[in-house]
Amino acid sequence: MKPTKTFRYRLHGLELEPGDKRDPITKALHDWRIEPSDLVSAEILRESLDARKASRPVYRYTLELTTSRPYRRHLLEPLVNQKPDADADFTDTVPMPRRVHVVGSGPCGIANAIALAEKGFSVVLHERGEDLVERSRKARHLVKEGVLDPETNFLYGEGGAGTFTDGKLTTRTRGMHIRAALKMWVDCGEEPRIQWQAKPHLGTDRMRVLVAAMRKRLQDAGGEVCFSSRLEDIEVRSGHLVRARFSGVWQDCEALVVAIGHSARDTLTMLIERGLAAERKEFAVGARIEHPQELINARQYGRGGDPKVLGAAEYFLSCSQLPEGDPGAYSFCMCPGGEILPTSTSVDELATNGMSFRARAGRFANSGLVVPVRNEDLRAWCAQTGTPDDVFAGMAFQRDLERRAALIGGAGLKAPAQRTEDFLASHESRTLPDTSYARGLVSTNLQELFPGFVTQRLVGSLREFDRKIPGFVREGLFIAPETRTSCPLRFLRDGTTLSSTTVQGVYMLGEGAGWSGGIVTSAADGIRLADRAKLSK
Repeated sequence: MKPTKTFRYRLHGLELEPGDKRDPITKALHDWRIEPSDLVSAEILRESLDARKASRPVYRYTLELTTSRPYRRHLLEPLVNQKPDADADFTDTVPMPRRVHVVGSGPCGIANAIALAEKGFSVVLHERGEDLVERSRKARHLVKEGVLDPETNFLYGEGGAGTFTDGKLTTRTRGMHIRAALKMWVDCGEEPRIQWQAKPHLGTDRMRVLVAAMRKRLQDAGGEVCFSSRLEDIEVRSGHLVRARFSGVWQDCEALVVAIGHSARDTLTMLIERGLAAERKEFAVGARIEHPQELINARQYGRGGDPKVLGAAEYFLSCSQLPEGDPGAYSFCMCPGGEILPTSTSVDELATNGMSFRARAGRFANSGLVVPVRNEDLRAWCAQTGTPDDVFAGMAFQRDLERRAALIGGAGLKAPAQRTEDFLASHESRTLPDTSYARGLVSTNLQELFPGFVTQRLVGSLREFDRKIPGFVREGLFIAPETRTSCPLRFLRDGTTLSSTTVQGVYMLGEGAGWSGGIVTSAADGIRLADRAKLSK
Protein backbone atom coordinates (compact mmCIF):
# COMPACT_ATOMS: atom_id res chain seq x y z
CA MET A 1 0.00 0.00 0.00
CA LYS A 2 1.37 3.39 -1.02
CA PRO A 3 2.23 5.53 2.06
CA THR A 4 0.03 8.56 2.61
CA LYS A 5 1.81 11.84 2.08
CA THR A 6 1.75 14.26 5.02
CA PHE A 7 2.54 17.95 5.38
CA ARG A 8 4.27 19.52 8.39
CA TYR A 9 3.82 23.11 9.53
CA ARG A 10 4.96 25.32 12.37
CA LEU A 11 2.24 27.71 13.49
CA HIS A 12 3.17 31.05 15.01
CA GLY A 13 0.95 33.78 16.37
CA LEU A 14 -1.65 31.91 18.38
CA GLU A 15 -2.76 34.00 21.37
CA LEU A 16 -4.86 33.24 24.45
CA GLU A 17 -5.73 35.78 27.09
CA PRO A 18 -5.00 34.93 30.73
CA GLY A 19 -7.92 32.99 32.13
CA ASP A 20 -8.93 31.57 28.74
CA LYS A 21 -9.08 27.81 29.34
CA ARG A 22 -9.57 26.79 25.70
CA ASP A 23 -7.28 24.13 24.27
CA PRO A 24 -4.63 25.86 22.10
CA ILE A 25 -4.73 23.13 19.45
CA THR A 26 -8.52 23.28 19.11
CA LYS A 27 -8.37 27.08 18.87
CA ALA A 28 -5.63 26.87 16.23
CA LEU A 29 -7.68 24.55 14.03
CA HIS A 30 -10.65 26.90 14.31
CA ASP A 31 -8.74 30.15 13.72
CA TRP A 32 -6.73 28.82 10.78
CA ARG A 33 -9.69 26.93 9.29
CA ILE A 34 -8.01 23.53 9.32
CA GLU A 35 -10.37 20.58 9.12
CA PRO A 36 -9.98 18.33 12.19
CA SER A 37 -10.29 15.31 9.90
CA ASP A 38 -7.12 16.48 8.06
CA LEU A 39 -5.07 16.64 11.26
CA VAL A 40 -2.57 13.77 11.60
CA SER A 41 -0.78 15.07 14.70
CA ALA A 42 -0.33 18.26 16.72
CA GLU A 43 2.21 19.28 19.32
CA ILE A 44 2.56 22.42 21.43
CA LEU A 45 6.19 23.49 21.19
CA ARG A 46 6.17 26.62 23.32
CA GLU A 47 3.96 28.66 25.63
CA SER A 48 5.16 32.05 26.86
CA LEU A 49 3.65 35.06 28.60
CA ASP A 50 3.97 38.33 26.67
CA ALA A 51 3.40 41.25 29.06
CA ARG A 52 5.12 43.93 26.98
CA LYS A 53 1.78 45.66 26.45
CA ALA A 54 0.72 46.43 29.99
CA SER A 55 -2.91 46.89 28.92
CA ARG A 56 -3.15 43.45 27.30
CA PRO A 57 -0.88 40.64 28.48
CA VAL A 58 -1.34 37.44 26.45
CA TYR A 59 -0.02 33.91 26.30
CA ARG A 60 1.62 33.13 22.96
CA TYR A 61 1.91 29.64 21.51
CA THR A 62 4.00 27.95 18.88
CA LEU A 63 2.61 24.66 17.55
CA GLU A 64 3.70 22.00 15.10
CA LEU A 65 0.96 20.45 12.97
CA THR A 66 1.01 17.52 10.57
CA THR A 67 -1.87 17.34 8.09
CA SER A 68 -2.97 14.90 5.41
CA ARG A 69 -3.35 17.66 2.80
CA PRO A 70 -1.55 20.95 2.19
CA TYR A 71 -2.74 24.24 3.64
CA ARG A 72 -1.73 27.76 2.75
CA ARG A 73 -2.41 30.01 5.67
CA HIS A 74 -0.73 33.13 7.01
CA LEU A 75 1.66 32.25 9.89
CA LEU A 76 1.77 28.57 8.87
CA GLU A 77 5.45 27.82 8.17
CA PRO A 78 6.01 24.74 5.97
CA LEU A 79 8.64 22.43 7.46
CA VAL A 80 10.96 20.02 5.72
CA ASN A 81 12.17 16.86 7.43
CA GLN A 82 14.26 17.74 10.44
CA LYS A 83 17.81 16.52 10.81
CA PRO A 84 18.06 13.71 13.38
CA ASP A 85 19.45 14.59 16.78
CA ALA A 86 23.23 14.04 16.83
CA ASP A 87 22.89 12.04 20.06
CA ALA A 88 20.71 9.48 18.26
CA ASP A 89 23.82 8.05 16.58
CA PHE A 90 25.15 6.85 19.96
CA THR A 91 22.10 4.94 21.23
CA ASP A 92 23.08 1.55 22.75
CA THR A 93 26.76 1.92 21.82
CA VAL A 94 28.59 2.06 25.17
CA PRO A 95 29.22 -1.35 26.81
CA MET A 96 28.82 -1.19 30.59
CA PRO A 97 28.81 -3.92 33.27
CA ARG A 98 25.47 -4.95 34.72
CA ARG A 99 26.18 -3.41 38.14
CA VAL A 100 26.52 0.37 38.10
CA HIS A 101 27.10 2.66 41.08
CA VAL A 102 25.60 6.15 40.71
CA VAL A 103 26.76 8.91 43.06
CA GLY A 104 24.39 11.80 43.78
CA SER A 105 20.58 11.83 43.87
CA GLY A 106 20.06 15.22 42.26
CA PRO A 107 18.31 15.58 38.88
CA CYS A 108 21.25 14.13 36.95
CA GLY A 109 21.91 11.15 39.22
CA ILE A 110 18.30 10.06 39.73
CA ALA A 111 17.45 10.42 36.02
CA ASN A 112 20.51 8.37 35.10
CA ALA A 113 19.74 5.73 37.71
CA ILE A 114 16.11 5.36 36.61
CA ALA A 115 16.98 5.15 32.92
CA LEU A 116 19.71 2.56 33.54
CA ALA A 117 17.53 0.45 35.85
CA GLU A 118 14.70 0.44 33.32
CA LYS A 119 17.17 -0.90 30.72
CA GLY A 120 18.02 -3.87 32.93
CA PHE A 121 21.10 -2.65 34.79
CA SER A 122 21.57 -3.36 38.49
CA VAL A 123 21.83 0.17 39.87
CA VAL A 124 22.94 1.33 43.31
CA LEU A 125 22.31 5.04 43.96
CA HIS A 126 24.51 6.62 46.65
CA GLU A 127 23.58 9.89 48.39
CA ARG A 128 25.89 11.45 50.99
CA GLY A 129 22.97 13.14 52.75
CA GLU A 130 19.82 11.75 54.31
CA ASP A 131 16.40 10.97 52.90
CA LEU A 132 13.81 13.60 52.09
CA VAL A 133 11.95 13.46 55.40
CA GLU A 134 15.05 13.83 57.56
CA ARG A 135 16.54 16.37 55.19
CA SER A 136 13.43 18.56 55.37
CA ARG A 137 13.52 18.38 59.17
CA LYS A 138 17.17 19.45 59.28
CA ALA A 139 16.52 22.22 56.77
CA ARG A 140 13.82 23.67 59.02
CA HIS A 141 16.16 23.39 62.00
CA LEU A 142 18.89 25.20 60.05
CA VAL A 143 16.59 28.10 59.20
CA LYS A 144 15.16 28.43 62.71
CA GLU A 145 18.19 27.65 64.87
CA GLY A 146 21.19 28.12 62.58
CA VAL A 147 22.44 24.57 63.23
CA LEU A 148 24.18 23.19 60.13
CA ASP A 149 24.70 19.50 59.40
CA PRO A 150 27.60 19.42 56.90
CA GLU A 151 26.24 16.23 55.27
CA THR A 152 22.50 17.02 55.17
CA ASN A 153 21.51 20.59 54.32
CA PHE A 154 20.14 22.73 51.49
CA LEU A 155 22.71 21.29 49.06
CA TYR A 156 23.26 17.71 50.25
CA GLY A 157 20.55 15.10 50.68
CA GLU A 158 17.88 13.37 48.65
CA GLY A 159 17.10 15.32 45.49
CA GLY A 160 20.31 17.37 45.61
CA ALA A 161 20.41 21.17 45.50
CA GLY A 162 17.40 21.24 43.16
CA THR A 163 15.04 20.15 45.95
CA PHE A 164 15.24 23.50 47.74
CA THR A 165 15.12 25.96 44.85
CA ASP A 166 12.58 27.68 42.68
CA GLY A 167 12.31 24.46 40.69
CA LYS A 168 12.95 26.13 37.33
CA LEU A 169 12.80 23.83 34.31
CA THR A 170 13.95 26.51 31.87
CA THR A 171 16.23 25.47 29.03
CA ARG A 172 17.17 27.02 25.69
CA THR A 173 17.42 23.67 23.89
CA ARG A 174 14.88 20.97 23.04
CA GLY A 175 17.00 17.96 22.07
CA MET A 176 15.92 14.36 22.51
CA HIS A 177 17.34 14.05 26.02
CA ILE A 178 15.79 17.33 27.17
CA ARG A 179 12.44 16.02 25.98
CA ALA A 180 13.08 12.68 27.67
CA ALA A 181 13.85 14.42 30.99
CA LEU A 182 10.65 16.45 30.88
CA LYS A 183 8.67 13.34 29.90
CA MET A 184 10.19 11.44 32.84
CA TRP A 185 8.86 14.08 35.25
CA VAL A 186 5.44 14.02 33.59
CA ASP A 187 5.37 10.23 33.97
CA CYS A 188 6.16 10.75 37.66
CA GLY A 189 3.09 12.95 38.09
CA GLU A 190 4.01 16.44 36.87
CA GLU A 191 1.71 18.46 34.61
CA PRO A 192 2.23 17.76 30.86
CA ARG A 193 2.46 21.50 30.10
CA ILE A 194 6.02 21.64 31.50
CA GLN A 195 7.01 20.07 28.17
CA TRP A 196 6.12 23.20 26.21
CA GLN A 197 6.11 26.12 28.64
CA ALA A 198 8.86 28.66 27.98
CA LYS A 199 9.55 29.06 31.71
CA PRO A 200 8.10 26.11 33.59
CA HIS A 201 8.55 26.22 37.34
CA LEU A 202 7.66 23.72 40.05
CA GLY A 203 8.54 25.35 43.35
CA THR A 204 10.32 23.58 46.19
CA ASP A 205 7.09 22.10 47.58
CA ARG A 206 6.32 20.42 44.25
CA MET A 207 9.97 19.44 43.76
CA ARG A 208 9.83 17.42 46.97
CA VAL A 209 6.77 15.51 45.74
CA LEU A 210 8.56 14.80 42.47
CA VAL A 211 11.75 13.65 44.24
CA ALA A 212 9.76 11.11 46.26
CA ALA A 213 7.99 9.86 43.12
CA MET A 214 11.28 9.41 41.29
CA ARG A 215 12.81 7.41 44.11
CA LYS A 216 9.78 5.09 44.03
CA ARG A 217 10.12 4.72 40.27
CA LEU A 218 13.79 3.74 40.66
CA GLN A 219 12.99 1.21 43.36
CA ASP A 220 10.11 -0.21 41.32
CA ALA A 221 12.63 -0.81 38.52
CA GLY A 222 14.87 -2.76 40.90
CA GLY A 223 17.27 0.03 41.85
CA GLU A 224 18.78 0.30 45.32
CA VAL A 225 19.13 3.61 47.22
CA CYS A 226 21.78 4.14 49.91
CA PHE A 227 21.58 7.31 52.04
CA SER A 228 24.44 8.63 54.19
CA SER A 229 26.74 6.99 51.64
CA ARG A 230 29.47 9.40 50.58
CA LEU A 231 32.02 8.63 47.89
CA GLU A 232 35.33 8.96 49.76
CA ASP A 233 37.90 7.34 47.50
CA ILE A 234 38.46 5.29 44.36
CA GLU A 235 41.15 2.81 43.36
CA VAL A 236 42.55 2.92 39.83
CA ARG A 237 44.77 0.28 38.22
CA SER A 238 46.34 0.76 34.81
CA GLY A 239 43.92 3.56 34.01
CA HIS A 240 40.80 1.55 34.94
CA LEU A 241 38.52 1.90 37.94
CA VAL A 242 38.47 -1.24 40.10
CA ARG A 243 36.74 -0.25 43.34
CA ALA A 244 35.30 2.66 45.29
CA ARG A 245 34.90 3.47 48.99
CA PHE A 246 31.54 4.65 50.28
CA SER A 247 31.46 5.93 53.88
CA GLY A 248 34.30 3.67 54.96
CA VAL A 249 33.31 0.57 52.97
CA TRP A 250 35.21 -0.52 49.85
CA GLN A 251 33.14 -2.07 47.06
CA ASP A 252 34.21 -3.63 43.76
CA CYS A 253 33.20 -1.17 41.07
CA GLU A 254 33.82 -1.16 37.34
CA ALA A 255 31.27 1.54 36.44
CA LEU A 256 30.90 4.68 38.56
CA VAL A 257 28.58 7.49 37.49
CA VAL A 258 29.49 10.68 39.36
CA ALA A 259 26.66 13.23 39.41
CA ILE A 260 27.45 15.12 42.60
CA GLY A 261 26.56 18.71 41.73
CA HIS A 262 28.74 21.80 41.85
CA SER A 263 29.42 22.04 45.60
CA ALA A 264 30.95 18.71 46.66
CA ARG A 265 34.45 20.17 46.69
CA ASP A 266 35.92 17.35 48.77
CA THR A 267 34.81 14.72 46.26
CA LEU A 268 35.84 16.77 43.23
CA THR A 269 39.30 17.28 44.75
CA MET A 270 39.70 13.57 45.52
CA LEU A 271 38.82 12.57 41.96
CA ILE A 272 41.39 14.93 40.46
CA GLU A 273 44.02 13.69 42.91
CA ARG A 274 43.23 10.12 41.79
CA GLY A 275 43.99 11.01 38.18
CA LEU A 276 40.80 12.27 36.55
CA ALA A 277 41.68 15.02 34.10
CA ALA A 278 39.95 18.37 34.61
CA GLU A 279 40.34 21.96 33.55
CA ARG A 280 39.23 25.32 34.89
CA LYS A 281 36.13 26.90 33.47
CA GLU A 282 34.40 30.25 33.84
CA PHE A 283 31.93 30.72 36.67
CA ALA A 284 30.25 33.71 38.31
CA VAL A 285 29.94 35.30 41.75
CA GLY A 286 28.03 38.19 43.27
CA ALA A 287 25.17 38.61 45.70
CA ARG A 288 21.46 37.97 46.07
CA ILE A 289 19.41 41.11 45.44
CA GLU A 290 15.97 41.35 47.05
CA HIS A 291 13.02 43.65 46.29
CA PRO A 292 9.40 43.90 47.34
CA GLN A 293 7.49 41.67 44.94
CA GLU A 294 4.94 44.46 44.48
CA LEU A 295 7.64 46.61 42.86
CA ILE A 296 8.53 43.91 40.34
CA ASN A 297 4.86 43.25 39.59
CA ALA A 298 4.19 46.94 38.96
CA ARG A 299 7.26 47.44 36.77
CA GLN A 300 6.82 44.26 34.71
CA TYR A 301 3.04 44.11 34.32
CA GLY A 302 1.92 47.71 34.62
CA ARG A 303 -1.71 48.38 35.43
CA GLY A 304 -3.12 45.78 33.06
CA GLY A 305 -1.56 42.70 34.60
CA ASP A 306 -3.11 40.99 37.60
CA PRO A 307 -0.52 38.91 39.54
CA LYS A 308 -3.38 36.77 40.87
CA VAL A 309 -4.00 35.63 37.29
CA LEU A 310 -0.51 35.90 35.76
CA GLY A 311 1.48 34.87 38.83
CA ALA A 312 4.26 36.84 40.49
CA ALA A 313 6.29 38.77 37.93
CA GLU A 314 9.89 37.90 37.18
CA TYR A 315 12.75 39.48 35.26
CA PHE A 316 15.96 38.63 33.50
CA LEU A 317 18.61 41.33 33.34
CA SER A 318 21.91 41.26 31.52
CA CYS A 319 24.64 43.79 30.81
CA SER A 320 26.78 42.15 28.16
CA GLN A 321 29.63 44.64 28.20
CA LEU A 322 30.63 47.69 30.20
CA PRO A 323 32.12 50.84 28.58
CA GLU A 324 35.63 49.79 29.59
CA GLY A 325 35.17 46.47 27.74
CA ASP A 326 34.69 44.20 30.76
CA PRO A 327 31.73 41.83 30.95
CA GLY A 328 28.81 43.12 32.97
CA ALA A 329 26.54 41.48 35.50
CA TYR A 330 23.44 39.40 34.91
CA SER A 331 20.57 38.09 36.99
CA PHE A 332 20.68 34.44 37.93
CA CYS A 333 18.03 32.06 39.30
CA MET A 334 15.34 34.70 39.83
CA CYS A 335 12.80 33.65 42.49
CA PRO A 336 9.51 35.62 42.39
CA GLY A 337 7.68 35.57 45.71
CA GLY A 338 10.59 33.64 47.18
CA GLU A 339 13.07 33.70 50.01
CA ILE A 340 16.83 33.66 50.46
CA LEU A 341 18.48 30.70 52.18
CA PRO A 342 21.89 29.91 53.69
CA THR A 343 23.31 27.23 51.39
CA SER A 344 26.53 26.62 53.27
CA THR A 345 28.05 23.15 53.61
CA SER A 346 30.55 24.14 56.32
CA VAL A 347 30.12 26.23 59.47
CA ASP A 348 33.07 28.46 58.53
CA GLU A 349 31.72 29.30 55.06
CA LEU A 350 28.65 31.30 54.07
CA ALA A 351 26.84 31.01 50.73
CA THR A 352 23.32 32.07 49.75
CA ASN A 353 20.73 31.02 47.20
CA GLY A 354 17.07 31.61 46.40
CA MET A 355 14.01 29.40 46.83
CA SER A 356 10.28 29.72 46.25
CA PHE A 357 7.17 27.62 46.60
CA ARG A 358 4.77 26.69 43.82
CA ALA A 359 2.45 29.64 44.51
CA ARG A 360 5.30 32.19 44.60
CA ALA A 361 3.19 34.08 47.11
CA GLY A 362 5.91 35.57 49.31
CA ARG A 363 6.39 39.31 49.87
CA PHE A 364 9.80 39.44 48.25
CA ALA A 365 11.44 38.79 44.91
CA ASN A 366 15.10 37.79 44.84
CA SER A 367 17.69 36.99 42.25
CA GLY A 368 21.38 36.36 42.06
CA LEU A 369 23.19 39.35 40.58
CA VAL A 370 26.51 37.96 39.46
CA VAL A 371 29.51 38.74 37.26
CA PRO A 372 31.69 36.32 35.26
CA VAL A 373 35.03 35.30 36.74
CA ARG A 374 37.27 34.80 33.72
CA ASN A 375 40.62 33.02 33.62
CA GLU A 376 42.45 36.35 33.48
CA ASP A 377 40.55 37.54 36.57
CA LEU A 378 41.48 34.35 38.40
CA ARG A 379 45.13 34.60 37.43
CA ALA A 380 45.30 38.17 38.70
CA TRP A 381 43.61 37.17 41.97
CA CYS A 382 46.05 34.25 42.42
CA ALA A 383 49.03 36.55 41.90
CA GLN A 384 47.62 39.10 44.36
CA THR A 385 46.81 36.60 47.11
CA GLY A 386 49.62 34.07 46.61
CA THR A 387 47.12 31.31 45.75
CA PRO A 388 48.44 28.55 43.45
CA ASP A 389 47.33 29.25 39.88
CA ASP A 390 46.17 25.69 39.21
CA VAL A 391 43.01 23.73 38.45
CA PHE A 392 41.74 24.30 42.00
CA ALA A 393 42.03 28.10 41.84
CA GLY A 394 38.32 28.62 41.15
CA MET A 395 37.31 26.62 44.20
CA ALA A 396 39.86 28.53 46.26
CA PHE A 397 38.38 31.82 45.05
CA GLN A 398 34.85 30.74 46.01
CA ARG A 399 35.97 29.42 49.39
CA ASP A 400 37.90 32.60 50.24
CA LEU A 401 34.86 34.77 49.54
CA GLU A 402 32.59 32.50 51.58
CA ARG A 403 34.96 32.38 54.56
CA ARG A 404 35.36 36.14 54.69
CA ALA A 405 31.58 36.54 54.48
CA ALA A 406 31.15 34.09 57.35
CA LEU A 407 33.57 36.09 59.49
CA ILE A 408 31.62 39.29 58.81
CA GLY A 409 28.29 37.63 59.55
CA GLY A 410 29.49 35.97 62.73
CA ALA A 411 27.78 33.02 64.41
CA GLY A 412 24.46 31.60 63.33
CA LEU A 413 24.90 32.10 59.56
CA LYS A 414 24.05 35.80 59.62
CA ALA A 415 24.71 37.31 56.20
CA PRO A 416 26.53 40.52 55.19
CA ALA A 417 24.02 42.94 53.64
CA GLN A 418 23.77 46.44 52.22
CA ARG A 419 21.12 48.58 50.59
CA THR A 420 21.90 48.68 46.88
CA GLU A 421 22.04 52.48 46.70
CA ASP A 422 24.55 52.42 49.60
CA PHE A 423 26.59 49.85 47.72
CA LEU A 424 26.88 52.29 44.82
CA ALA A 425 27.96 55.01 47.28
CA SER A 426 30.37 52.60 49.05
CA HIS A 427 29.21 53.09 52.62
CA GLU A 428 27.47 50.90 55.17
CA SER A 429 23.71 51.09 55.43
CA ARG A 430 22.51 52.71 58.65
CA THR A 431 19.39 50.57 58.57
CA LEU A 432 18.37 47.47 56.67
CA PRO A 433 14.83 46.76 55.43
CA ASP A 434 12.73 43.70 56.15
CA THR A 435 14.02 40.59 54.45
CA SER A 436 13.14 36.98 53.75
CA TYR A 437 16.55 35.83 55.02
CA ALA A 438 15.60 34.25 58.34
CA ARG A 439 19.07 33.96 59.92
CA GLY A 440 19.55 37.72 60.20
CA LEU A 441 21.71 40.33 58.50
CA VAL A 442 24.83 42.30 59.37
CA SER A 443 25.24 45.71 57.75
CA THR A 444 28.56 46.00 55.96
CA ASN A 445 30.18 47.65 52.97
CA LEU A 446 30.17 44.85 50.43
CA GLN A 447 32.72 46.67 48.31
CA GLU A 448 35.20 45.60 51.00
CA LEU A 449 34.10 41.97 50.70
CA PHE A 450 34.26 41.63 46.92
CA PRO A 451 37.44 41.78 44.82
CA GLY A 452 37.72 45.03 42.89
CA PHE A 453 36.72 43.60 39.51
CA VAL A 454 33.48 42.17 40.98
CA THR A 455 32.57 45.52 42.54
CA GLN A 456 33.38 47.43 39.37
CA ARG A 457 31.19 45.21 37.18
CA LEU A 458 28.29 45.23 39.63
CA VAL A 459 28.38 49.04 39.96
CA GLY A 460 28.49 49.56 36.19
CA SER A 461 25.64 47.15 35.56
CA LEU A 462 23.34 48.38 38.34
CA ARG A 463 22.95 51.79 36.70
CA GLU A 464 21.77 50.13 33.49
CA PHE A 465 19.41 47.79 35.34
CA ASP A 466 17.85 50.74 37.17
CA ARG A 467 16.96 52.30 33.81
CA LYS A 468 15.23 49.09 32.77
CA ILE A 469 13.38 48.62 36.08
CA PRO A 470 13.02 52.01 37.80
CA GLY A 471 13.47 51.60 41.54
CA PHE A 472 15.75 48.58 41.13
CA VAL A 473 18.57 50.36 42.96
CA ARG A 474 16.54 52.46 45.41
CA GLU A 475 14.42 49.50 46.61
CA GLY A 476 17.11 46.82 46.37
CA LEU A 477 18.88 44.99 49.17
CA PHE A 478 22.11 43.05 48.60
CA ILE A 479 22.62 39.88 50.66
CA ALA A 480 25.99 38.21 50.10
CA PRO A 481 27.56 36.17 48.78
CA GLU A 482 26.17 34.25 45.79
CA THR A 483 29.12 32.03 44.86
CA ARG A 484 27.86 28.65 43.73
CA THR A 485 26.31 29.49 40.39
CA SER A 486 28.21 26.66 38.70
CA CYS A 487 31.22 24.42 39.14
CA PRO A 488 34.53 26.19 38.41
CA LEU A 489 35.82 22.93 36.88
CA ARG A 490 35.10 20.81 33.84
CA PHE A 491 36.15 17.16 33.81
CA LEU A 492 37.43 15.92 30.48
CA ARG A 493 35.42 13.04 29.03
CA ASP A 494 35.31 11.03 25.84
CA GLY A 495 32.74 12.45 23.46
CA THR A 496 31.43 9.00 22.53
CA THR A 497 31.49 7.00 25.78
CA LEU A 498 31.25 9.96 28.23
CA SER A 499 33.90 8.19 30.33
CA SER A 500 36.78 10.14 31.84
CA THR A 501 39.60 10.53 29.34
CA THR A 502 42.12 9.31 31.93
CA VAL A 503 40.25 6.81 34.12
CA GLN A 504 38.07 4.29 32.31
CA GLY A 505 34.84 3.39 34.06
CA VAL A 506 34.27 6.78 35.73
CA TYR A 507 31.52 8.81 34.08
CA MET A 508 31.46 12.47 35.11
CA LEU A 509 28.01 13.95 34.50
CA GLY A 510 25.96 17.03 35.24
CA GLU A 511 26.79 20.32 36.95
CA GLY A 512 29.59 19.01 39.15
CA ALA A 513 31.37 17.71 36.06
CA GLY A 514 30.97 21.06 34.32
CA TRP A 515 28.73 19.64 31.59
CA SER A 516 25.35 21.15 32.44
CA GLY A 517 23.71 24.10 34.15
CA GLY A 518 20.33 23.76 35.80
CA ILE A 519 17.81 21.05 36.59
CA VAL A 520 16.76 20.10 33.05
CA THR A 521 20.14 19.95 31.33
CA SER A 522 21.53 18.01 34.30
CA ALA A 523 18.78 15.40 34.08
CA ALA A 524 19.30 15.26 30.32
CA ASP A 525 23.02 14.56 30.80
CA GLY A 526 22.15 11.63 33.05
CA ILE A 527 19.74 10.25 30.46
CA ARG A 528 22.35 10.82 27.72
CA LEU A 529 24.68 8.22 29.24
CA ALA A 530 21.88 5.76 29.99
CA ASP A 531 20.67 6.04 26.40
CA ARG A 532 24.13 5.07 25.12
CA ALA A 533 24.63 2.23 27.60
CA LYS A 534 24.28 -1.44 26.72
CA LEU A 535 24.98 -4.50 28.84
CA SER A 536 28.49 -5.80 28.27
CA LYS A 537 28.22 -8.97 30.38
